[in-house]
Order: sequence, then C-alpha cells, then structure tokens
Amino acid sequence: AIQLSPGGCLDQNLAKDNITLPNVLLIGVQKSGTTSLAMWLKQVGGVCMSEVQPGEPSFYEKEAHYFSHGHSVENHIYDLDHAQIYARRFAHCCTEQNTALSNVLALDATPYTVLFPKRVRSTFDSVDLTGELAKRVKLIIILREPISRELSAYNHYAFNCREYLQYGPKYTDEHNHTHFRSCSAEVWESEMKRMKNFSEFIDDITLKNARFIPEPDPLVGSSRNMNSCLYADFLREWFSIFDREQILVLSQEELVRDEGSFLNRVHSFLGLSSSIDNFSLRHTNSKDDGHKVEAILCSDEEKLDQVFDPLNEDLYRLLEEYPGPPMEQRPFQKFVKPNCTVEND
Repeated sequence: AIQLSPGGCLDQNLAKDNITLPNVLLIGVQKSGTTSLAMWLKQVGGVCMSEVQPGEPSFYEKEAHYFSHGHSVENHIYDLDHAQIYARRFAHCCTEQNTALSNVLALDATPYTVLFPKRVRSTFDSVDLTGELAKRVKLIIILREPISRELSAYNHYAFNCREYLQYGPKYTDEHNHTHFRSCSAEVWESEMKRMKNFSEFIDDITLKNARFIPEPDPLVGSSRNMNSCLYADFLREWFSIFDREQILVLSQEELVRDEGSFLNRVHSFLGLSSSIDNFSLRHTNSKDDGHKVEAILCSDEEKLDQVFDPLNEDLYRLLEEYPGPPMEQRPFQKFVKPNCTVEND
C-alpha cells in the first residue's frame, strides 16, 4: 500500500497557507455503492469528511461537489482561490491535537469527480507547485456493470421526480437539514408533461451521452457532460495524470458477492489501523415506492450491448495493461449482465 509521508495533518506543511485538502477521493461511479463505502469509512475507519456549510443538505458531508461543480457551470475555475474555499470544508479534520500527525485521512466521495481528473490535479497543484501533494492523494473508484448502473440511475431520478410531483420541492429531514427535490430533465418529458419510461431514458440520455468528450482546461471553466460508464476512457485520463499506484479500481459486483474481500482491499490501500472484523456495509439505497423498474426489456438490452460490450472489453484490456496497487483485484472481474424481460405483444 502507499504509505503516507510526514507532512503534518493532511500534508498541510506542503501546501500554501497550510491549506487542508482531502487526501482520499472516492471519485465514482454514481450508483455503485459509494455512499455505503463512505459511511463505512467514516464509522469504522475513522475517516474525516466534509463539513456541511449553513444552508446545505446533509449529503454534502459525503459529497462536497467541488470538482463536479454543477456539471454545466461555465464560470467556476480550479485555481488557488477556489481551492482555499474547498479546503475550509476539511479544516476541522486537523485539530490542535493532531496537527503533527501524518495518518489523518479526509474523504470527499463525490461520484461525479470521475469526470474531472484535470480539475483535481489543477487544484492540488495550485496549492503545491512541486506536485508532491498531488502524488500523495489516494483515489478510489468503484465500477458497476453499465446496464445495471443505468437502470439504477433511472430509478433514482424517477423516484425523486415522483416525490417532487407528489410532495413538492422542499422538505426537512430528521436532523433539521433542508433538502430540495427536483424532477430532472433526465426523466421528465416536458412537452408531454409526463415521466419517461426506461426505454425513452436510454434513447434520450444514455445513448446520446455515450461518446467521449475530452475534459476542458480546468482554468477556463467549461462543462463536460458524458455518460459515467465510459470507464476505460475516464481511467486513461486518470492514469495519465496520476500514478497508477495511487488509484484503486474496485468492482461493485465483488462488493455484492464478497463484501469482506472488497473491504479488505480498501483497508489495505488506505492503511487503516482499525480492525474490520464483524463490520459490514450499511446499504443505503433502499428507495422503492412500488414503481421501481426491476428488469429491462431485452430489446433495450440489445441496444445497450452494442455500445457497452466493446467499451467493457476495452476496460478489461486497459486494466491488464496497467495493473494497479497490489491489493487490487487481478484480473478485474468481468461484468455480469442483468436478466431482461421480453416485451409483451
């Protein structure tokens, strides 16, 4: 495993003005178990997380949404001034008692970060021009079978849309945090004023976004909208910007099938001191109002296979060619496709 070098809490001795950037990024992908892993790291591993700012929803503790800032926001750039604002979220991780320690771990688990390796590198390099700080950050990504991930994403958007239509845009949780519901364009058919079914979702969203777009210059402030299942394309970018030993690639299927092995890989990669015996992940995605789509049409699966099959093979070759840290699964487990259903006449 990569060892943390002396540099003070969060290596702040290397950073301008002792800025405290997180040293662990769980970069994605969405709907692959990132929330469960992040909560486990907090509760069992003692990992520090982002400080929720006034007026923000509680999930900002897990997801700071800095690197994925709005996805389509054009005027946010990734320089020192913005890095200082981001770093304030993690300043509480370094107290008077641990400022000299080098084993403090602080986590940002925003899954959309996978889209923006240049933004991450630019932020770390703006704080430390030597590049040493960027060499010490640990990056974790969980990959999920793409069709299953798309179906899970659709169900997530659709559930939120139904909640919005039934209960309105605003609510307060048990911790008195304000949340805002929305009915996103991914699933809302504005002209017909109705929700899209999954077949329409893959035609309008999945297939249209299944093309590679190079990441723009992070100092210019441009958007990037792509499907998060273009795994090999994203990983090539990360591998070219960060050392391969800094990146742990995990399988969501192993998380489901063999949770112990999955957690042991994370434990070893991060060098956690606590034991993980008798601890398991708390599965957080239980949203089901009776309208959840459980299986897709075989005709839809065939359309998605034409896109994802060659992309998946590209991923397997890439991971063989560029092996990662020693605790990483090798060879990477090939994805198992979900069952489909034949359309009724």
